[in-house]
Amino acid sequence: MSNGLLAFFFLLGLILGVGLMYYILGIGATRLKRIDEKTLVFRLPLVGMIETEETNSEKGFFAKKVAHDLENVKCFRQYLDTDLVLRYAQDYNLNYIGFEGDHDGSWSEGRLAFTTLSKGHGGRYNIYLNPNLDRVSVSGQLSQQIGFTIEPDELYTFLFLHEVGHTREAGNECYFTALINHSLSGGRRSARRRKELQKLYQRTEKYADDFAIHELVKLREKKLLSQSVQSPIC
Repeated sequence: MSNGLLAFFFLLGLILGVGLMYYILGIGATRLKRIDEKTLVFRLPLVGMIETEETNSEKGFFAKKVAHDLENVKCFRQYLDTDLVLRYAQDYNLNYIGFEGDHDGSWSEGRLAFTTLSKGHGGRYNIYLNPNLDRVSVSGQLSQQIGFTIEPDELYTFLFLHEVGHTREAGNECYFTALINHSLSGGRRSARRRKELQKLYQRTEKYADDFAIHELVKLREKKLLSQSVQSPIC
C-alpha cells in the first residue's frame, strides 16, 4: 500500500474519530434536568446517564434565572405561602416542591400529592402537589376521612404538611426503605409480606395525617396561614 493511501486512511480515521468524539461530548450530549442546586443529569450516546456537580464560586446572581424563579414563586402563591414552604424546607430537608404529575407529567385519577427521595446531593425529599384539585370538594372529603376540618383555602397547605410528615426528619417510619428492601427481593410478595407492607403504609399515612393536623393547628393559632387564590397554574 502506497504512502499516499496510508496517509489518506489515517486522515479519514482521524476525521471520523474527532467527529465521533465531538458528537458524543458536544452535539450528542443531552442535558436532561437539574435534580438539585448542585447536580445536573446528562445522557451521552454510547455512555448512558451521568451526573455532574456544578461548582459555584459566583458572589452575585443570574438575573434571568432569578426572574424565572420569581415567576414560579408567584404561581406557588396561588396555592401555598412560599415563606412557610421555605421554613419547612430548611427544617425537614426538602429539595424540591413542584406540580409535576406522577405519570409522564400528568396526574393519576385521585392522586392528590406524593413524596419521593431526591436523587441529588444530600439525600433529601421532593414533594409534588396536584394543582388541578377542586378545593371545596377535596377538602370536604379529606375532612370527613380524617375527622378534622380542613378549609378549602387550607387544602394545599395540609397536603404539603402531610407530605412533610412522611420524612424521616418528621419522625415517620421510613416507608421508602421498606419499598427498596422489597424491590431488592425481586418484588416477590408473600401474603404475609403484603400484609406487613400494607400495615406499614397505613401507619405512615396516619402519622403523616397527624403531623399535618398538628402543624396546621399551630399555624392557625399563630395566624401564619395566608389566603391563597384559586386560579389556573402559570
